[in-house]
Amino acid sequence: MEERYKETQKTWNKIAQLYEDKFMELNLYDDTYKSFCNLLLKPDADVLEIGCGPGNITRQILAIRPKLNILATDVSKKMIALAKRNNPAIATQILDCRNLKALNAKFDGIICGFTIPYLSKLDCSKLISDCSNLLTETGILYLSFVSGDYKNSGFIAGSTGDRTYFYYHELERVKQELVLNQMTIVDLVELEYKKAGGISETHVVINAKK
Repeated sequence: MEERYKETQKTWNKIAQLYEDKFMELNLYDDTYKSFCNLLLKPDADVLEIGCGPGNITRQILAIRPKLNILATDVSKKMIALAKRNNPAIATQILDCRNLKALNAKFDGIICGFTIPYLSKLDCSKLISDCSNLLTETGILYLSFVSGDYKNSGFIAGSTGDRTYFYYHELERVKQELVLNQMTIVDLVELEYKKAGGISETHVVINAKK
């Protein structure tokens, strides 16, 4: 399994600029970012973003709530560089999301925008548990992923031929993990995302609170 992660991480570093070009202006999730921001109790809330990519979500969130204190993290050095370029005022850190215990802080909000599609079932469970532990008593967790049968997970290749290992996660299991970690779902939306070739996927976005 570790080899899957290594290949996926290598691909993210290689295609960072291509990812930015494709997704920086995507507005499919705009309403879900507004919902997350509306749930944060403090105007200057401390927010952790896990798997920030080129900073596309960060930029959207700051446009809504410019006083937020955001720490954006990603395993890819090149993604972090892009996130900092796109959001000069934020703090950034290269971090494998499987090692969140390295963070010695509490957060009012945590954003995991399409992080768990690159985590195994076991590591997904650990991530949700770690996020719960990092949140303040009134903290908010934002999760987005593709709902599907875990058994259909596997390598996918992009236009460059570089591969990432993509994990599907069953919605009911993710909901159960949140409950097990003393979190309550505040809102849940399912969005249709059309991929190249006319193929549609169901993207799930959850905001949950402690």
